[in-house]
Amino acid sequence: MTKRAYLKTDDRRRQLLDAAARLFVRDGYAGLTMVAVAAEAGVSRRLVYDHFADLASLYAAFFDDRAARYLAVIGVAVDAADDTASVFPAAFTQLLAMPADDQRAIRVLIADPGLPDLDPVRERFRRHVEEQWLGRIPAIEGDQARAVLWTLVAGLFGLADLVSRGEVSKRSGATQRPAMR
Repeated sequence: MTKRAYLKTDDRRRQLLDAAARLFVRDGYAGLTMVAVAAEAGVSRRLVYDHFADLASLYAAFFDDRAARYLAVIGVAVDAADDTASVFPAAFTQLLAMPADDQRAIRVLIADPGLPDLDPVRERFRRHVEEQWLGRIPAIEGDQARAVLWTLVAGLFGLADLVSRGEVSKRSGATQRPAMR
C-alpha cells in the first residue's frame, strides 16, 4: 500500500476541491460525491469526511470556491473601470479570461436549477454581486434594478458562450457566419 503524503489542512482541502472540480467538469453536478472525490484525489473517503461533514458541505465548499474565483476576477474589472459605461465591457473581458469550467460552475449558481443544497451559496453569491453592481445601474431602483442586473449577468454568460463557440468575435462583437454544410 502506498503511503499518502502528508499535507497541511489548507493544502489537503485545496486538493479535495481540485478533485471536485475535475469531477464537475467530467460528470457535472451529479458526479460530485464523497466516494468520487476520494477516488479522484487518491485518498480515503474518511479523509474527505474529515474536511466536509456531508455532501451538502462539499457542494457548498466547491461552489463557494468557484464563486470566490469569479468574484475576485470581476472585482478587478469593477475596481479598474473609470465609469459606469466601461464597467460592463471590462467585466466581460475578465469573464472571457476565466476558465470555461469555472464559468460553468457559476452558471449553476445563476440559473438556480433547483438544487436546494446550493441555496446558501447562491444567496451569498447574489448578495455580493448585488452589493457590487446595483449602484452602477442608473435610474432604476429596487426589484427592477435587480431584474436588470441579473439579466445583464446572464446575458454576459450567454455572450461568453457565443464567443467560445466562435459565433461572435471576442474583440469586435461582430457576428461570425457559421460554415455552410
